[in-house]
This record gives sequence, C-alpha cells and structure tokens, in this order.
Amino acid sequence: MKYIFALPLILFPYTLLLGLYCLYSGFLMESVFGNNGYLLLFVLFLCAVAAFCFTLPLCLVSLAKRADGRGMALLNMVVKLCHIPAYIAIFFLSLLFLISIWGIVFVVVFALYDFAAIGMSGAVGAVAACRCAAEGKIGKRGAVLYAVCQFLFCIDVFFCVKLYRRARKGNTISGSSAFRVPSD
Repeated sequence: MKYIFALPLILFPYTLLLGLYCLYSGFLMESVFGNNGYLLLFVLFLCAVAAFCFTLPLCLVSLAKRADGRGMALLNMVVKLCHIPAYIAIFFLSLLFLISIWGIVFVVVFALYDFAAIGMSGAVGAVAACRCAAEGKIGKRGAVLYAVCQFLFCIDVFFCVKLYRRARKGNTISGSSAFRVPSD
C-alpha cells in the first residue's frame, strides 16, 4: 500500500521533463494544452500538489506506527535512487538553458521543482529515521543526523542507503547513539 502512495513522489521530477517535452513538441502543446503555457504550468503545479498529497499520508501513517522503520528506509532509498536520472537530466538541461537570458526562467522553475522533490523525499527519509530510532535500530543522535541529511542534495542518497543498511541489520541498540563517531 505504501508503494502506491509513493508512486506520485517517484514520478514527480519526471513530470517536469514531460512538461518540457510537451512545451517543445508542437503537436502535444497544441492538442493537449491549446498552446497555453500557463495551463502547462498549472498542470505541473497540480502534479506537485498531488505528489505532496500522497506523501503526507505516507508520512503520517508511518509516524502512527503503522509502518516499520526498515520498510520506510527501503521506500526512501527506492524513491531517492529513482530520482537520480531525473536530477541528472534536469542539471544538464539547466546548463543548456543558462546559455540564453530567456532560459533563466526555466532554470528557476527547475530549481523550484528540485527543491520540492528533495523536500518531499526528505520528509519520507526523516520519518524513516524517526521510525528506526523509535524501534531502537539507531540512536537519537543518529536519527537527527540521518533526518537532517535527507534534505541535503547529493548527501541524501548516501545517508538513505546508510540508513537502510543500518535498519536492515535489525540490531537494536542499547546506547544513546548508533552513529559511531571515531574518538580522538
């Protein structure tokens, strides 16, 4: 069930690429949107709202102890790894659009969309870290570190994989922190 709720979140960055394809495809822009760029922006906004509306119950169900930490960590890892190709494509398209002064508007829209995608997937990761801490798989300090890093671009992928590996081990901890910091 939680994977169905995560599907709009997984597809969210790809809707921007589909919208860009519609914008530059004469047939799709004319037949679907009636050559109205504002309608295309409105549809992209609706996709963002839909992804948020599906992400919110996913996080609330997990916080209500209906989902285990390992499952949420796996879901977070799948979401973040599925976003990587879209982020790469959006990055190169942003570089291409920076050539022209008119392309800066596209870069701003790309950045806003990326911030929204990182925010929503970061919320899932933060909830996964909280669930793992509540189950005793990681400590409270580790949960705070994992939760904060879920919202940092590029670092989030490393920490979501690390969180899943930690949750998969299934060892409960007795100390206050599962994140080991080397001592001097």
